[in-house]
Amino acid sequence: MKVAIVDDEALERKALCKMINNHLPDIEVVAEGANGREAIDIAKQYCPDVMLIDIKMPGLDGLQAIEAIRQDGLDLEFIIVSAFDLFDYAKQAMRFGVKEYILKPSRKEEVISALERIGQDVAAKRRHAEQMRWLQTLMESEWLSVLMTEDVSADEWERWQELLPFSIASGMFLVIQFPDAGVTDEWKSWLDKQLSGKAPTRYWIGRMANRRLPVLLFRSPNDGEPAWKPIIQALALDLARQFSARYGAALYIGLGSPFSRLDQLRSSYYEALSAAHYYADRQKAQVGFLPAEAARAGGEAERDKQLFEALRLGDIEQARMICLTYIEELASSHSLLAAGRKAEETFVWLGRLLSELGIRYERLASFASCRSAAELKRLVLEELNRIAADLEVWRQQQAHGKLGKAKDYIDRHYAEPLTLEEVAEHAGMSPYYFSKLFKEHFGITFIDYVTNVRIERAKEALAETDQSLKEICFSVGYNDPNYFSRVFKKQTGLSPSEYRKKVQAR
Repeated sequence: MKVAIVDDEALERKALCKMINNHLPDIEVVAEGANGREAIDIAKQYCPDVMLIDIKMPGLDGLQAIEAIRQDGLDLEFIIVSAFDLFDYAKQAMRFGVKEYILKPSRKEEVISALERIGQDVAAKRRHAEQMRWLQTLMESEWLSVLMTEDVSADEWERWQELLPFSIASGMFLVIQFPDAGVTDEWKSWLDKQLSGKAPTRYWIGRMANRRLPVLLFRSPNDGEPAWKPIIQALALDLARQFSARYGAALYIGLGSPFSRLDQLRSSYYEALSAAHYYADRQKAQVGFLPAEAARAGGEAERDKQLFEALRLGDIEQARMICLTYIEELASSHSLLAAGRKAEETFVWLGRLLSELGIRYERLASFASCRSAAELKRLVLEELNRIAADLEVWRQQQAHGKLGKAKDYIDRHYAEPLTLEEVAEHAGMSPYYFSKLFKEHFGITFIDYVTNVRIERAKEALAETDQSLKEICFSVGYNDPNYFSRVFKKQTGLSPSEYRKKVQAR
C-alpha cells in the first residue's frame, strides 16, 4: 500500500515516517508535502492509496485540499492528523468521506491501527475493482457476444443467469453507429460517461466493431418497470445531440424492441442493428426504431437468412421447402420475368455469403429467361443442390482444420482471458460462424468448452498439488476466487475445498 504524508511540521512528518517504516513493512511512504497545494500535486503524481494530512496548514488547508482532490476524481483514502479536536472539522471531514481522525501528538498505536483499518478498506476496494473489471471483460468478450450472435435456448440462458451477479427482467438494445474517422476509445469513454449520468436503467456497453457499438439497457426484477420506448428514444436523441455538439459529427442510433425474456434479446439486437443501418444509409434522421416498411423488407432478409442457414447446416429438405414456398409466392404475385429476377437477387445474396466463407460460387442458370414456373422451380433446385454440395465440402474442411486449430489454441491458452473473437481470429473465421460451427461440431458452446477445460485443469491441480485455492483459481484463467468456486461447484457438484478433501481421502 502506498502512503503520502502532508503536514507543515517537518518533525511530525519525520515521526510518522519512522512509525510506518518500523512497524508496517507492507506500507511504502511514496511522498511528503508541507501544504494543501502540494497535497493536490502529490495525489496527481504519485496516486497514493492513503494520505495522512493535517488540517491547519499555510495557504490551502487540509480540508480544502481533500475537497479539490475529490473534485478531480482521484480515488484515495484520507487520515486526518490534527492538533484541533473540533467537531466542525470532523463533520466536514466526514462529508468528504474521511473515516479516520488522529489527534496530535500522534501516538504510535493510533497511527498503526488507523492505517491497518484503512488498509483493509483499500484491499476491499481493490478486490471490488478487480471483480468489476473481470465482470466488464466477461460481459464484453463472452456473455454479450453470445447474447448477440448465438441462437441459444431458454434453458441455456437460465444457466448463464445463475453465473451472473445480477438478473435481467427485461431489456432492449441500442446500436450506435459512429463516424468513419475518429478515436474509438475516446468515443466509448464519452458514451460511458454520458450513460452513467443519464441512463434510466442499468446498462452494459459491448465491443466496438466496424464503428458500431452495441449497448444493452436492462432492468432487474426489483427495479421499476420503465416506459421503455419513449424514455430510451429520448435518451438516444440526447446522446446524438450531445455528440454532435462536442465532436461536430453525426451519430446514428438504432433502437430494438424491448423484451422480457433473456433468450429474446437477440431479436432486439438485430432490430437495433438494422435500424442503425437504415438511418445511417439515409441520413435523414439520426435516431429511431426500424420503420414498418423497412421491417417488411427485413422479413425478406430473414427468409433469405433462414435459407442460407438451412443450406449451411446441410438441411437440404428445409432449404427446398423455403425456396419452393418463396418461388410459388413470387409466381402468384409477379410476372414470370419479375419472379425470375427476384430469385436471381436471392442467389446473388447467397453468393456473397458464400464468398465470406471462402467458397467461390457462380450461378449457371438464368432464372429471368425461364419460360414457365415449373422451369424456374427446377433451375432453382438445381442451384440449391450445387450450393449444398459446396457447403458440405466446406463443413468438412472447417471441422477437421480450422475448428481443430481453435480447439488446440483453447487447450494451450485456457489460463489466459480468452474471448470468442480472439479464438475465431486465430482460426481465421468470423466470430458468428465460428460460434455456430464450434457448437455443431463439438456439441458444446465455445464458453462451455473453455469452462470445461479450466475446471478439468483445476481438478488436476486440486488432486495433485498443494497450491492454495486462490493460486489454482488464477492458474486456470479466473480472476475472482468466488466466481471460480461457483463455477466449479456448478460443474462438479462440490466446492473446490470439498473436491480436494474427497480426492485426497482416497
